[in-house]
Amino acid sequence: MPAAPHIPTADELAALFSAGTLERLGMGSRRACYRLPGTGLCVKCYRSEVEIAEGKHPERAYSKPLQPSVVREIRRHRFSDAGNTSCQEWRYHESLRARLPPDLLAVFPEIMERMLVPGRGWCLVEDEVRNADGSQAGKFHEVFMSIRDVCLREKLLEAMKDLCGSLARHAVSFYDPQNVLVQWLPGGGFRLRIVDFEPTSRAFVPLDKIFPWLVGMKVRRRFARYLRSYDVLFGEDAQAMMRLGRVNVLCMKWGDYYTADYVNRLYAGVKRNLHLPFRFVCVTDDSTGFAPGIEAVPFPPDPKVPGTYVPRPWPNIFAKLALFKDGFADLKGPTLYLDIDLLVTGPLERFFLYRPGEFCIIHNWVERRKSLFRKLPDIGNSSCFRFEAGRSNGVWEVFLREKEIPGQVERFRLGSQKFQTYAMMKTGKVNWWPSNWVCSFKRQLVPIFPLNKVFRPWRPPKSASIVAFHGQPDLPQAQNGYYFKYDKRVKPHLTCRPTKWIAEYWHD
Repeated sequence: MPAAPHIPTADELAALFSAGTLERLGMGSRRACYRLPGTGLCVKCYRSEVEIAEGKHPERAYSKPLQPSVVREIRRHRFSDAGNTSCQEWRYHESLRARLPPDLLAVFPEIMERMLVPGRGWCLVEDEVRNADGSQAGKFHEVFMSIRDVCLREKLLEAMKDLCGSLARHAVSFYDPQNVLVQWLPGGGFRLRIVDFEPTSRAFVPLDKIFPWLVGMKVRRRFARYLRSYDVLFGEDAQAMMRLGRVNVLCMKWGDYYTADYVNRLYAGVKRNLHLPFRFVCVTDDSTGFAPGIEAVPFPPDPKVPGTYVPRPWPNIFAKLALFKDGFADLKGPTLYLDIDLLVTGPLERFFLYRPGEFCIIHNWVERRKSLFRKLPDIGNSSCFRFEAGRSNGVWEVFLREKEIPGQVERFRLGSQKFQTYAMMKTGKVNWWPSNWVCSFKRQLVPIFPLNKVFRPWRPPKSASIVAFHGQPDLPQAQNGYYFKYDKRVKPHLTCRPTKWIAEYWHD
């Protein structure tokens, strides 16, 4: 039986922090985790004053600044036994030791000790979760996506569902399925481990202590939301996804109206909802502030569309047509284009499995009154479309050939998506996405007048994976409430009340 690791004293930890040699394993908005070399342990504590002064992750230039409320919480509870997150986690872990069966207790850290460290406040020392080969255990999502064996994926998913059921049955307050790790054991087996469970710091409800069934209901609901997107990864869909290999996700940003945060949050939404290896490319004239993992490529040369037909200089609304050119950004294979002002709310795999090899685009939305008793025109909304990179050069050639024809370009000058749909139809088969996959915020989620003055915008349906914010309001306007445009009051039938649920999907 291996000897118990040496747990450093508070003074020893203070010396290690002062030396600045600890390896950081991770950092959240409030706490950071460091490896204690040679011990098999790690230590979690609130951010230091230096990190607070920097205002954001010291190693991540793209991260958003710390909120003042978070800074106040850190400074207030750093040395407070009652309010400190590490102390709350330790106390809850002690209560779990007394009531959980051994098999479920093994999911949590085996060692968990708190201590008051001079200069850093209350810290939590626990065993570091490592694999049999000594490597660090990975998050469930990352490990799941790295495995190509469907049978092993099924075992992982079943283990995750069993863990959810056990936590719910024993009323264990656990709020973030993202903190479940996969630990590989000797012989090739695995077990799931939980770190950073923060039982009361963010979602404390007093009734949880009185009604254990309420805790179980919350756990099931959180895990159900987390696991919903994994259900498409098996059966015929799983085999089709294996054949797809790596796919491409493409977006564009130019000018200064949209900031790098739009691209970063779109990328984060894609990472949360696309369980396929993918290349994320942003065509841009300024890549400052982009998160790691986003590949920036420049716009192609100006194709010299006659100026009388283009509302703005290059790059302009016709830039999307250049994406179809063979060899652009060395793209090959299934490529999904998304506008950076979209909201990703659900699984994206089906956008690559639907009608493979053909053009796909969402049918453009029109006002409700214009859709009564008449057929929608054959125009796609170019905020979300898919094509085969390396095999769609015909669209680009149609554009080059017909951009000089006055009748053609004049016909489509106010909307590149009209010309794009026309060029796609001329070179291949165009399919409309199922209408419930991509929904329009202003056409489908904002209540009609005068209900829009009373009710907040509806949540997107569960069948939707993308919410499009075409025209006005844009994302910040919808989030804060849409009442003014360019300092002028918006007409009453176009306004919308603040949309709080946007924050659940639109973040890093």
